[in-house]
Amino acid sequence: MAPITPQLLLDHLRCVHKVWRDKYGPQAEKTDDDNPFLKLLWDRGIQHEADIVASFGFEYLDLGRVPEHERIVATNDALAAGVEYIYQGVLAHGDLYGIPDLLQYIDGEYVPIEIKSGSATEGSADTADTKPKREYGVQLALYVDILARKGLNRSRKAFVIDTTGERVEFMLDEPLGPRTPSIWDLYQSTLDEVKLSLRDEFHTSPALSSTCKDCGWYKSCSSWAKENDDLTQLYSIGRVARDSFQRSFELHGIDDIMRLDPDDLIRQKKADKSFLKGVGEGTIAKIYTRGPLLKSNGKPIMHAKFEFPEVSTELFFDIETDPTQDFAYLHGFYVRDKDGERFQHFTATSISAENEREYWKRSIDFMMSFDPNDVAIYYYSPYERTTYRQLRRKYPDVISEEDLEELFARPTTIDLFKDVIEKGTDWPLSSYGIKSIAQHLEFKWRDETPSGALSIQWFNDYLNTGDEALINRVLEYNEDDCKATMVVKDYLQKRMDEI
Repeated sequence: MAPITPQLLLDHLRCVHKVWRDKYGPQAEKTDDDNPFLKLLWDRGIQHEADIVASFGFEYLDLGRVPEHERIVATNDALAAGVEYIYQGVLAHGDLYGIPDLLQYIDGEYVPIEIKSGSATEGSADTADTKPKREYGVQLALYVDILARKGLNRSRKAFVIDTTGERVEFMLDEPLGPRTPSIWDLYQSTLDEVKLSLRDEFHTSPALSSTCKDCGWYKSCSSWAKENDDLTQLYSIGRVARDSFQRSFELHGIDDIMRLDPDDLIRQKKADKSFLKGVGEGTIAKIYTRGPLLKSNGKPIMHAKFEFPEVSTELFFDIETDPTQDFAYLHGFYVRDKDGERFQHFTATSISAENEREYWKRSIDFMMSFDPNDVAIYYYSPYERTTYRQLRRKYPDVISEEDLEELFARPTTIDLFKDVIEKGTDWPLSSYGIKSIAQHLEFKWRDETPSGALSIQWFNDYLNTGDEALINRVLEYNEDDCKATMVVKDYLQKRMDEI
């Protein structure tokens, strides 16, 4: 059996079907299309690691230059000698294999340290309620497991040097919450399931989710879902619900499930807690609304009336950020007022804190320049609000926390996705993202391959080359995002007026 590597564990965390499909799936259906965003992440990670290593203020043994077939022996020799810092050593024991960025000898044991270009934590950036990032933690746990089996780690402690350059401690044994197991527990269960998958003993089916589009199996799994009338084609109905229907009824097809009586399902759930485990009454209601709608490609349903404000100026707002550098580079507004329509943008001209602050400030000043009682600001999904809260924490002199919160709390500042789409509508679509909904309404982006990931690539290429065609492409893409938001708002308002 192939060795268990961090990549296998990460693949399984993201999709419990992928490890099996990579080994046993229809290989001819897998695509290897280059993903510009993933490539950018990779390149940024390599550069970040190089920058961190260059800043080391200590001596270390660099095994990265040792031929790969010699590195296991060289690493074991260094571990036996108690070398304080080992860079790019190879850890192997039994069927476990990994290459931690750094190993440090601390208090009589070796601890692994990973250098990451992302944040070491995940969770709600709005509330600062964050936890160690699971994907990083599971990777570190594999290294700790190998070290422990060699008698070189007892504390199950590890570190991440993240995008800030700070060293963040991961205590792998500590529970992540009152009802959430530790990263070590997650690692053990993930490791067991990966081993079963590689032995063809952990059988799962494809399931569609919002993360699928970056996977080489996306087209293959989408075709499987359509051919099998799979329940995960419905928006926000995932693997848990699908598998629960499979266990209870041996059904996962939409048409088959539609033949069941939803009232009977709810009565059975109330009588037996193990029945349709993980599927609540709300999920049942969504299935029985979205199933027929998707199958019939019917007219979107407006469940609840939303009162749109009557104002003389409307701003349709969309931002572009580069998460590989934690940098907001474009703030775009499509303005509609008594003078007509126009696109207004505030776009950074370099990657620097001063530049990011300056163009964010211009965006804030622009929004605050309108009469708050006579302007409506529309955006799509909480990303803009969350990013602006993060920017305020980085540049607190630009706007006070109270003023920023007041701006987004106005009844005329509206998140079309959260406030209207998700709360009170249903669509004959598998995705309720802005591109899916706007394209359903026959809006077309000027770019043939509209993508936030491509926008990041174009912007970075522009900064490197000065090619004006690239920045124009970025601006067109953002303007079309803003106009798509306007199209969706206008459709929703028209439909609301019919209620």
